[in-house]
Amino acid sequence: MVNQKENFLAKIKALRPDLKLKPLQQAYEFSQKAHQGQNRYSRQPFIEHPASTALILAELNVDINCIIAGLLHDTLEDTAIEFSQLEDRFGKETAQLVEGVTKLDTYSYQEKRTHRNNQAENFRKLLVSITKDIRVILIKLADRLHNMRTLEHLPVSKQKKIATETLDIYAPLANRFGLAKIKWELEDLCLKYLYPDEYTKIRSIIKTQKAGRDRFIGAFIDSVRKILKKNSINAEITGRTKHLYSIFRKHKLDRLPYSDIYDLAAIRIIVDSVEKCYTVLGIIHANFQPVENSFRDFIARPKPNNYQSLHTVVITSAGRKVEIQIRTLKMHWIAEEGIAAHWKYKELQDYRLRFWKKRSKSDQIVQTNFEKQLTWIRTFLKQPEAETSENFIELLKLDLYPDIIIAISPQGDLIQLPKGSTALDFAFAIHTDVGFHCEGTQVNGRLVPIRTELKSGDIVKVITNPQAHPSQDWLQFLRTSRSRQKVRAYFREKEQQEAIELGREIFEKKARKYHLKFKTEAQILELARQLKVHDLKTFYAQLGRGELLFSDIIKQISPPEAQAEAVSPKNDRLGSLREQAHGIRIGDVDSLLLHYAKCCQPVPGDKILGYITRGRGITIHKSTCKNPGFLNLQKKEPERVIKLQWDYESKQTEPFPVKMKIVGLNRRNFYLDVLNVFSKLNIDISDTNMRAVKKRIIGNFKFYIDSKQKYDLLRKSLQKISGLISIDKF
Repeated sequence: MVNQKENFLAKIKALRPDLKLKPLQQAYEFSQKAHQGQNRYSRQPFIEHPASTALILAELNVDINCIIAGLLHDTLEDTAIEFSQLEDRFGKETAQLVEGVTKLDTYSYQEKRTHRNNQAENFRKLLVSITKDIRVILIKLADRLHNMRTLEHLPVSKQKKIATETLDIYAPLANRFGLAKIKWELEDLCLKYLYPDEYTKIRSIIKTQKAGRDRFIGAFIDSVRKILKKNSINAEITGRTKHLYSIFRKHKLDRLPYSDIYDLAAIRIIVDSVEKCYTVLGIIHANFQPVENSFRDFIARPKPNNYQSLHTVVITSAGRKVEIQIRTLKMHWIAEEGIAAHWKYKELQDYRLRFWKKRSKSDQIVQTNFEKQLTWIRTFLKQPEAETSENFIELLKLDLYPDIIIAISPQGDLIQLPKGSTALDFAFAIHTDVGFHCEGTQVNGRLVPIRTELKSGDIVKVITNPQAHPSQDWLQFLRTSRSRQKVRAYFREKEQQEAIELGREIFEKKARKYHLKFKTEAQILELARQLKVHDLKTFYAQLGRGELLFSDIIKQISPPEAQAEAVSPKNDRLGSLREQAHGIRIGDVDSLLLHYAKCCQPVPGDKILGYITRGRGITIHKSTCKNPGFLNLQKKEPERVIKLQWDYESKQTEPFPVKMKIVGLNRRNFYLDVLNVFSKLNIDISDTNMRAVKKRIIGNFKFYIDSKQKYDLLRKSLQKISGLISIDKF
């Protein structure tokens, strides 16, 4: 045990001679004691893992509190140590860092969650923690990297599960935060466990070709160095080793043999200014043949993680291709260390501010990268789609997808978008209002649909119209989370306003029907508050969405006898209609004394039969009525059953009652969409209720219809509602 601690401290001292060892020794001993008796799958004492995590953090040049948090990062999750103990011993800052990387599923939950939900909520907590202190992601990635390095000790099923999660989430996160070294190692380790045969094959090819490839790269570097020296340019030139996963990915995408991919050499040239980057590029292209369409300028157009460099591919005199990256030393630090460079610059920045009273350009670059990543996380977490655990993981993977394109406005502004973005995404990237009022787009001078997918270099002109507004269809092809978020927010606001208007209309109609008088809005507000609704907009919106029924209002303001009177058969339109209705013809005789059967609720358009009662006129049934009593009467007294038809020629004086059951998917605003159809057709709903059953929503509606044509129009309009499953009369 003592040897392990001394070994850890010796490695820390070699990596970071600037750090004080005593606080690290205390944290090591605290963690070791907390994890006493715990072993890893490798049968090594558990302290090996947090110590290795801390060493990875030390290599990233982070501050001492972050390294201490790395030593303690599993204490809240896997031991009896509590937050207050960490805070008392190591301070609030370190304790909060440890809490930030602690999984949610260590706490108690009332509801039983699936693994998928737990995974989503853990990642959500991680992202929220990063917005509070970005060092959380450094600790989490260091933790995951050491777990991947020791994955061989786990069962195969766990190896694949952890490697898949790492490749889907952690490696892209490392890329997003500019931690290239960690990204490359994570990807190579994932390849080892997910595609072991391909991993072995690539390693074998590298081993076989390494000597010849190294000689070629060495000779090419010498020739480039001589050329630059002739032009009085000092530069650091190194060969770049292709990583196993990048070779595997290129093989899958381009279907090239592994040997051909590995044979493509790569070098990096580092100079001391941006101007010299472009000068070196010109010299390289003057001395070697550039490959067409291989040049990429990531200095003028940085990647989302603030990566900057010039990329080109040239062909040597021997006919071999060489990839070349050209960048400054500051760009190189950011490319290799990403946000970790923030702490490398921090002391230098503080010195400049104290003595020179200004920031250097390099400080601004690092700070911009730092803030950009925090903005990305906050924007992602605000997406309505990301609110559910089911969508969270897929949306996170989509947002971490690294490929980007650069589109250009007619004024020459460069707009950076994810690969696959459309012309409409471009409009939203310019301004939300431009997106909302986009009527059409031109790409490279040609009028194209707004759903057209853009390519890097496209010049895009947006055509706007103040009368143009978003369509729900846009959500099917918009690519960026920002544009989808804006469109969804627009429709949420629109649906809220429609619900308010519909609710106000329902309230006014029902108030007149039941002779309820409200002289001022203050009286209505008082009524709303009695129903535990605190403002009128919410009150009307709940009425419009069916979350509040008018019967609830009647119960609130009327005594029991008034409630009974309000819904008694004497005042019920259905009762009065069934005592006397028009629209049935028997031969040339109409306007008979009719009753409508409650069992089958016939309406115009149904095939109908009449049963001649003794002294009460005729009761109307559907010809398909399954009521056992009616079926029995047809057998016993067939002479009393007559065929009837609807009278479409004479004008109906009263509408017919209908009961309808509507079933749809349990989605937001389904009920509101149904109510809007009734409202637009001026069909008065006398009663309605909705209930959710698993993934479906079932609604029963009682209303009045005055013609078969209107009934058919109602069904046709309802069938257009998204998520509708069935419509039945009952």
